[in-house]
Amino acid sequence: MAFCKFSTEYISKSYTLIDNVFFARYLPNTPPKLATIYLYGLYLCSLQSDASDNTSIQAFAESLGYSADEILDAFYYWEEQGLVRIVSKEPAQVQYLPMRNVSSANKKYDKDKYSNFNVEIQKIITDRMITPNEFQEYYSLMEGFSLPDGRKLSPEALIMVVRYCVKNKGANVGYRYILTVAQNWAREGFITPEQIEQRLDDYTTASNTVNKIMKALGSSKKTSIDEHELYIKWSQNWNFTDDVICAVAKSIKKSSGTSSFEKLDRKLQKYHELNLLSEQEISDYEKNKDKIYSLARDINKTLGLYYDDVTNQVETYINPWLALGFEPKTLLEIAQNCYLKAKRTLSALNETILDLYNKGVVTENSYQSFQEHQTKTKDKIAKILQILGIQRNVTSLDEEFWQRWTVVWGFDDELINFAVSVAQKRGSNLSYVNSILADWHTQNIFTLQQAEQAVAKYNLTQPKQDDTKIIKRKYTKEEQESIFDNFKEIDL
Repeated sequence: MAFCKFSTEYISKSYTLIDNVFFARYLPNTPPKLATIYLYGLYLCSLQSDASDNTSIQAFAESLGYSADEILDAFYYWEEQGLVRIVSKEPAQVQYLPMRNVSSANKKYDKDKYSNFNVEIQKIITDRMITPNEFQEYYSLMEGFSLPDGRKLSPEALIMVVRYCVKNKGANVGYRYILTVAQNWAREGFITPEQIEQRLDDYTTASNTVNKIMKALGSSKKTSIDEHELYIKWSQNWNFTDDVICAVAKSIKKSSGTSSFEKLDRKLQKYHELNLLSEQEISDYEKNKDKIYSLARDINKTLGLYYDDVTNQVETYINPWLALGFEPKTLLEIAQNCYLKAKRTLSALNETILDLYNKGVVTENSYQSFQEHQTKTKDKIAKILQILGIQRNVTSLDEEFWQRWTVVWGFDDELINFAVSVAQKRGSNLSYVNSILADWHTQNIFTLQQAEQAVAKYNLTQPKQDDTKIIKRKYTKEEQESIFDNFKEIDL
C-alpha cells in the first residue's frame, strides 16, 4: 500500500486531463463507443486504487455495459492510432501513450514516390487545398499499416477511397473521415484497387436495400458509408435477410417513434447473440419478453438476490440459458438446488447450468432423471460411509470420488463394494478405498476374481499398522549429559 495517496473524496472532486489533440484530431471521426472506452480508460488511469479488480477488463466492461471483447477491440483500434499500447492480452493490460508523440508530421517521406498520388487526390478534393500535414497522414497510413502477410494499402486504392468519400460527403470532406474509412477497409483486407472496387460494388448492390431500411426506420436522410458498413455486417457477417432487417426496423419505429441505424444495430446484435435469425423467432422472443424478465426475478428470488433492474441478468444469463434449450421450470428447479447447496450467486448457478448442458441434461425429464441418479448415488455413498464407520453427511468430495470410480475409471458397484470391504477390514477411510481402486485401475483389474487375487497376493485384509504412534525411549542421566557434551564439540 502506498505511503501517501488521494482520499476517495479527493478523487471524486478531482479532474481527468484530456489533451486537446484528442478533440481536434481523433474525436470528430471516432465512433462514440470507441471514444467512450478511451476516455473511461483515461479516467481510470488517473485514479489511485488498491482494488485490483477496479481496473480489470471485466470490471471495465461491466461499468460501461459492454463485453470484454468489445473493450479489447476498442483498444486495438486505439493502439493502431498510436494512443495506447496493449502490453498483455491475458490478463489484459493497456498503457496510455502521450498524444504529442503520435504525430507523423516530422517523419520524412519520398515526395517523388507520391507525386502522382498528390496530383490525383487534389483533383478529387476540389473545394479546399490539401495541406502538407494531410499528405503526411496519407503517406503514414500507406507505409505504416500492413496486413499480417506484409501487404500494404496501395496509393491507387487510397485514391479510390478518397473518390468514394467525396461522392458521399462532398468535395470538402475532412481528411480524418477519409483516413477512418480507409483504415477500416484496410483492416478488413481491402487494400488493392481490385478489392476496393469489389467493396464499392457491394455498396452499389446494397444501396436500394439500405434506402429501404432507412425508410422503414422513418428517416428520409441520405445514406452514408457508415450505414452501408452496418448493412454489410448484418447481412454478410450475421446472416440476417433483408426482410428480417426491415421488419426489425419497422418494429423499432413503431415502439419508439424515432430510430437510427445505431439503434437497429444494437437490436440486431442482441438477436444475433441469441441466434434469432427469422422473423418468427424474433417475434416469439419479443412476445415472451415479459415472461423472461419475470423468470429472471423469480430466479433471483430463489437464490435470495434482488436487482431493481434485471436487464443485465436477462442478457447475461437468462437469454443464453433459454437459447441452450433449458425450460423456465427446469431453471427454477436448478436454482432451488443451488440455493440448498449454498451456491447462491448467478455465476455459480451459471457454472452448474453449463455443466449440466455439457452432460446433455437440458429438458425437464432429463433433469429429473439426473436428480434421481444423484439421489441414488448419494444413498450408495452414505451406505459406504456407514460400512466404514464414518458418521457424517455425504460431501462434494465423496461425490467426486464416486464420479471418478464409476465414470472415469469404469468400475461397477460390485467391485467398488469389494474395495470398501477390504478397507473396512483394515479400519480405513474413503481415501483408502480410492487408493485401492486407483491401483486396480493402473493394473487393469476390472473383475471381482482379479481383485480377489490381488488382495490375497498383497495381503490387504490385514489390519493397518498405526504409523502415527511415536516410539518412546528412556535415557539415563549419563546418556543425556553425553548428548549435550557431544553437541558442544560440533564446529558450527
